[in-house]
This record gives sequence, C-alpha cells and structure tokens, in this order.
Amino acid sequence: MFLRYSIASWVLCLTLLVSRTLLAQDATFIASVDPDRVGAGEQFQLHLTFSGNSTTLPSGLKPPDFGKFVVISGPNTSQSIQFINMRASVQLVYSYVLYAREPGTYTLGPASVEYKGSTVRTEPVKVVVEKGKPAPKAGEQDAGAAQAVGDNIVLVATADRKRVRLGEQVTVTWKIYYRVATSLSRISKIPTFEGFWGEDFELPKQAEPPTETLNGKQYRAAVLKRTALFPSQVGRLQVGPMELVAAVQLRTHNRSRDPFDQFFNDPFFQNVQTVELSFASEPLTITVDPLPPGAPEGFGNAVGRYAFTASVDKQEVKAGDAVTLRMAVKGTGNLKLLTLPKPVVPGDLEMFEPKVTEEISREGGAVSGTKSAEIVLVPRNEGRRVIEPMRFSYFDPSKGSYVTLSSPRFELKVLPGRELAMSAEGFSKEDVRLLGQDIRFLKLDAGDLEPAEGAGRFGMASWALLLLPPLAFVGAYVARRRMERIYGDLPTLRFERAGREVSKRLQQAKKLLAQGNGEQYHAELLRALMSYFEHKLRMPKASMSSEEILARLATKGVQEEILAGVRQCMERAEYARYAPGADTREARQDLLGAASRAIEAIEQSFKRS
Repeated sequence: MFLRYSIASWVLCLTLLVSRTLLAQDATFIASVDPDRVGAGEQFQLHLTFSGNSTTLPSGLKPPDFGKFVVISGPNTSQSIQFINMRASVQLVYSYVLYAREPGTYTLGPASVEYKGSTVRTEPVKVVVEKGKPAPKAGEQDAGAAQAVGDNIVLVATADRKRVRLGEQVTVTWKIYYRVATSLSRISKIPTFEGFWGEDFELPKQAEPPTETLNGKQYRAAVLKRTALFPSQVGRLQVGPMELVAAVQLRTHNRSRDPFDQFFNDPFFQNVQTVELSFASEPLTITVDPLPPGAPEGFGNAVGRYAFTASVDKQEVKAGDAVTLRMAVKGTGNLKLLTLPKPVVPGDLEMFEPKVTEEISREGGAVSGTKSAEIVLVPRNEGRRVIEPMRFSYFDPSKGSYVTLSSPRFELKVLPGRELAMSAEGFSKEDVRLLGQDIRFLKLDAGDLEPAEGAGRFGMASWALLLLPPLAFVGAYVARRRMERIYGDLPTLRFERAGREVSKRLQQAKKLLAQGNGEQYHAELLRALMSYFEHKLRMPKASMSSEEILARLATKGVQEEILAGVRQCMERAEYARYAPGADTREARQDLLGAASRAIEAIEQSFKRS
C-alpha cells in the first residue's frame, strides 16, 4: 500500500514539473528599458513584452513598483498574432513612459501576468539615472554631428533683470536660436524655480519665427517658454536649466576617392541625415534683496503698483437686512499672494465670509488684474453704525517706498426692522372693547368648571409636543454658535470646505479636457491640488512645495501609498503642463481619476484622525 502511494506521489510531482516546464516554453515575459541610462529630468520607456505559443492572451497585469519614477503615461498596449507552419503565436507589449527625477541606480522589480492559470513574471531590470545629461554609449550619438552643428543651434535663457526685491516680478524667457533645419522633438527637462512662485505667459502663435541677432550672427528665434517669477525668499536664487532634444538635418559628403563618387560630392548631390541632439540652457542666478524696513501696519506682502477701492451698496438699511461691502485691488504684481484688508465693524454688525474673486491677465510682459471681495453685513439693531476706513499698503519698486491707500469711512443708518416695528405702546380704542367704561369688564364669578373629556391622560404625543420646542431651541442655538465660530474663523471654514471646492475645480478641469485644451487642463488640475492643500493643511502659498505638502500629510497620519499617489499626481500635472505633447488623452483621463481618488483618500484619512 505504501509503495503504491509513493509511486502515485512521484507521478504527480513529475506531472507538475513537466507542466511547468511546458508552460515556461510556451510563454515568456521580458522587461526592457529604452534607454537604460538617462539624465535626471529626462524620460524613458519601459516595455513589458509577453510572447506565447497560442492565441490565448494574458490577463491581470501587475506592473512593477515604479518607486521614484513618475509615470507619464501607460500602460499602452500593442499586440500581434502570427501563424507559422499552421501554429499560432501572440505577442503583447505593455509600454510605459517614465520620468526620472533624481540621480542614482534604480531597479524596477518584476511585473507579472496571469496566463493559463499560472503567473508569469519578468526579471528585474536596472536603470541608471545620471546627473545632468547622460554619457552616451558607443554608437548612440554621433560626436561629429554635434560638432558639425556647433553654434548653429543655441538654447538661451534670459531674465529681464538679475536683481529684484522680495516679491518683485522678474520675467525669464527661454528661446531656441537656429540657423539650420530643425524641429523640436521634446523638452527633456523642465526648468526648476526653487524659491519662486511662477506664472506662465501664453505664447502667441506665429507662422514663422522672427530673425534676431545673437553674438553678431543672424538666427531664427522661437520662444519656448516665458514665465513671470515672484521670489518668496531673499538671497541668491537659481533658475534651473531647460533641456530639450531636437531633430537636426545635416548634409553629409561622400569621402570616397573614387572619381565617380566624387562627382556626387557636388552640392547638388549631398545626402541629408536627420539626427537627434540634446541642448541645454545655462542656469540663471537672481539676487533677491529684502524689502526695506518700516513696513506699515497690516502690510500684506503686496509688491507692485496697485489701486484700492471700496464701496457699500446702501447706506440706509433696516435691521435684519443685508448690506454688501465691496473692495477691490487692481494693478500689476502677484495678485494671488497679496492679502486684502479686513474691515473692522461694530459687534452687532454680523459679518459673513468674504467671496473673493481673481481676474488675472498675463499680457504685455506683466502679470496684472483685479482681486476683489464681497462681504455681506447684517445689522441686528437700529441706530447708526460706522465702518472705519480700511487701509491697503504695498511696496512700489519703481519708487522704492511703501504706499498706503485708504477707503472712505462708511456710516450706516439702521432703521427698525419688521421684528422691531411692533411696540407695546399706543393701542387704539378700537383694539379694546369697552363696556360703557374706560376699562374692560372683569368677570367676578368663574362659573361652573367641568373637566374636559380625556383630561388626566398624558401620553407620548403630549410628551413629544412638550419636549419638542426646547429641543429645537437647543439645536438651533448650538447650530448658530457653530456657524458663528466657523464664520469667525476663516481658516477653519476653508478647511471644512476644501473637499467641496476641489471637486468643483476638478469638474472644471474635466470640461477643459473634454474641449481638448491640454495645457489649461493640466494648469487647472495643478491649481486645484495646490488650492486644496493650501486650505486643508493651512499652508501659505509662498511656502508651498511638494515635499512640504507630503511631509505635512505624513504628520496627519496619511498612509504611505496615498502619499505616493499624491506625489505622482502633482509631478505628472506639473511635467505635462510644460510638455503638453508628452502624454495622451487616455493618460490625462487617468491622471484626473488618480487625482480624484487621492483627494477622496485624504478626506477619509482626515475623518478617521
């Protein structure tokens, strides 16, 4: 008996071993990267290639852990089926476009798929990320091509000024100057702005780039990017380089000594070769000086040139009715970072949350526009109420001094409202029935009193009617106190409404995506995320960075996988904003979904904490 079971076990093991060997021969899953050496700030591709000796397709793809790489797009799939000697074979390729952020040697772990009831995995693959541009492999780049181009293609970054005050605008422009036939393939590295808040200008569409002179030579000059930078810290700040890859057409000569070949060395018989070469701009250093001492009280970090106006829609109002106070700051500067003055009102003049709107223009080389607020005021008592003048201060770099603007002094005449119009005085004689005397008749005898039917029975309905008014009063009192606390604490109100506000902005981003406006879609998505974190984490805009946001989320107990999703969303949106052709419509839809899921996960984390 024992011998029979032993033989059966050996047969079973041998069968499993043979089946696994046949499966290994039937299917392969290979991971490869192109290229395997990249520079920090550049993108590369990951290919997961599945090959099988049947028409059965794999399922359940589990991608590798991408770690510090940013997924620009993917997985993008392509498949092919072949029939050779009446036998079918299938090949399915999953492709990802990844973005390398930091130098180092990284290993992408195994990916897996399910195939015929078993799991097939890839081998790990290494990627080397070098600082700056990678060292080309032998045969990958034609050194002679780069030498032949020389200074015929130059990428230049210029700033309209190299020394500014804290918060003063400096405009940086990136241009490509070329004298040979070329076409831009991709921006491999976007510039970094450590210590700056940036606002991109919309570039005009030109049929033909103009001609400009650089170092005594004539070039065609195309503007790639123009950004208004507002420094948020003092010192020597650096604007990082931009790197791009361009396809260049070069004419090559036949070096053969054959007379027949030399005939075709004539300029009319030159060969044209297209090569891809990398170009980089030089980094810029901007010196930022602090603002001079003596800032007025209530100075809200406004730098530029502004006008300040304020008004009320009515100066005579009934108690309980609303008055709208409007204020607006109009001018040139970083309107998004300035703070509007807060009015000082009497205690019985209830003030609600201001509705702030921004109209930003990026034309004429300067960021300008209007930042306005509408505040609803509700007087509760009659009489005269005064709104003292509001003061708005800013620093004018052209004058080198502070300027303070004041609003008028508003005086409100509050009339009695409906609830105050009734008085206990002055009843008319018609309101009282007289019985031949000046007073109402008093009945001296109470008469016979009999208990009403059902008296003495005090049921549940009676208790409910008795307890409902005080409970309703307590609930209304608690709700009102809570609303007063929230409206009196604007950061708390914005904290509680951050989730709803970001949902509205994501819907706006979805509309832009449906319209096919990729650049504005990514900009709106990034603004939605930054505004959400500003209010949810109560962070000032000037000090916001992705690392600081992730650090604060971690202190709030947000899980690591949620933090990784947030980091990926922000980096993908920021990268695609400056390289709009680097992703597909499917990748943009996937990014929008990932942002929604990340926000929802953070909201759940805050509710649990």
